[in-house]
Amino acid sequence: MIVSFIPSIAYCQVGTNGTKTWLDKDNNIKILFNTTPAQPTIATPSILSFTVQNLATGKPVTNLLARVAILGGATNQETTFQMTNISAPDGHYTVNVIFQDIGTYQVITRVTSQSHNVSSLASFTVAVPALQSTLKLLGGNYIIGISLIIAMAAGVASFLILKITVYKG
Repeated sequence: MIVSFIPSIAYCQVGTNGTKTWLDKDNNIKILFNTTPAQPTIATPSILSFTVQNLATGKPVTNLLARVAILGGATNQETTFQMTNISAPDGHYTVNVIFQDIGTYQVITRVTSQSHNVSSLASFTVAVPALQSTLKLLGGNYIIGISLIIAMAAGVASFLILKITVYKG
């Protein structure tokens, strides 16, 4: 008996609106992925949205079951979130998550049709940056952040001038 292993070929690309696309030509499907908000931040609810379409027609692939796993965290290999048996009768499903740490997360989804004639695995990357979390602590306002930095610098400068004046006097 001869066993042949030919890996499936799939491609991922990012659209101009932030939607990422996973193309699975072997199964004739594409999976669209986006996040709300477009740039997730730590400790804030985010929605991960998936849409499964027929690659040739663009129509939704219906009656799907999905599974989502998110890998990330300090070691970048921990499973931080996993959800199974997600029903997608119209080819669309969402998952609500809260990213607890900054870093890059790998979002892996597996979709299977209930008739088992379609099965595909897709992977997407979500970055949760440090800058966003720092600005979140400042109320998300650049002016407040810059004002605080200037005020702290002015306070330190005033203290040093006062100390030098007292020392010389």
